[in-house]
Amino acid sequence: MQRTFVLINNTGLGGAERRFGRLFARMADEDPGTTLAVNASLWLKLVEAGVVSGLEDRIWQLPEPFGRVTSWAGMHQDGPGFWLRKLDYGLFGVLLLVRCALAPRRMLHLVLGGAYVGLPLMLLRPDHRTVISVVHYLPLLAGSTCALQFYRLALSRCHGIDALSEGVRADLLQRGLSGDRMFVSNGSVVDTVRFQPALQKAPWVVFSGRLVEEKNPLLFIEAVPAVLQLVPEAKFYMLGEGPLAPRVEQALDRLKLREAVTVGFRPDPAPVLSKARVFVSLQRTDNYPSQALLEAMACGMAVVATDVGQTCKLVDETVGRRVKADAASVAAAVVRLLREPGRASKMGQRGRERVMRHHSTEAYLEYLEGVYESVGWGRSGSAQKRFSEQR
Repeated sequence: MQRTFVLINNTGLGGAERRFGRLFARMADEDPGTTLAVNASLWLKLVEAGVVSGLEDRIWQLPEPFGRVTSWAGMHQDGPGFWLRKLDYGLFGVLLLVRCALAPRRMLHLVLGGAYVGLPLMLLRPDHRTVISVVHYLPLLAGSTCALQFYRLALSRCHGIDALSEGVRADLLQRGLSGDRMFVSNGSVVDTVRFQPALQKAPWVVFSGRLVEEKNPLLFIEAVPAVLQLVPEAKFYMLGEGPLAPRVEQALDRLKLREAVTVGFRPDPAPVLSKARVFVSLQRTDNYPSQALLEAMACGMAVVATDVGQTCKLVDETVGRRVKADAASVAAAVVRLLREPGRASKMGQRGRERVMRHHSTEAYLEYLEGVYESVGWGRSGSAQKRFSEQR
């Protein structure tokens, strides 16, 4: 049975896109029976970020005519431009139907917008085996009430759900989805060759993520003045873009922080992370297992994270500090780590060791193969046997 991966997002490049883009491209490149379907703009971003080489085999780049129109017209990602871009999803769904509606039974793995794109095919061909990865709490992932209903419909029709964490699994169970076909991995996956510490660390503090309410970028900015008062040589980076960008700019002007804080999305954050000393993760719901956080830990950075959800599974006193979601607490923790570079270095070393031990590519691929076999696709029973033992 052949398999098709469908990874869709035309609004940005985040942790889930980097994680699954690299994994799926590798699997498609190594297996003649596997294809990765990805929208062309996302594939380009993955190449620019160094996540993939761009030379991988069996990559099906989906055209985005409506996206090209919005770019040509200079329309922003929000408002009418956002909805016009989403028309491309309808095109993707049609193309997937044409390709797979009459094909022999196959295995489909859908991620992010892939759940919407694959839904028509799932309804028409329920005999295809389908897995959907849920990378966040469902309301935050869907973004709107209408989209949430379609996403939940897709989840109710698939054969297996790959939940990012136990917290995500609990959210799905509360929404009436069956736990019998739900799986949770023991970790994520990080390219520890690309993400590794520099020989010398600098007093840099980094926030990396989408500029959205869930990530708390404004809280990060509010903590900066108190840090600068005690560690004036500190330098700050905000690596991201998103709808809160105008408010971030206003806050920087209000607090006169333009010279201290560098803001802007970087396709490849590794050069900054490798040299920086402290990473700040301020998500409101859960920092586990944030891809940006894992990449920072792989780069040997000490961590300051909000004490929410299952953050404690990743961040404890050996690798960083968990704090309350207020500027004073965040600033105090950052100052302590900047003033004690030796302690921060040891935390960073332990963090990298933790990532390498629990978040390897090989372990995650084995987990996925176990999920595939559980829903009726696989080459042998060996992965399923190991997967069952782990559960």
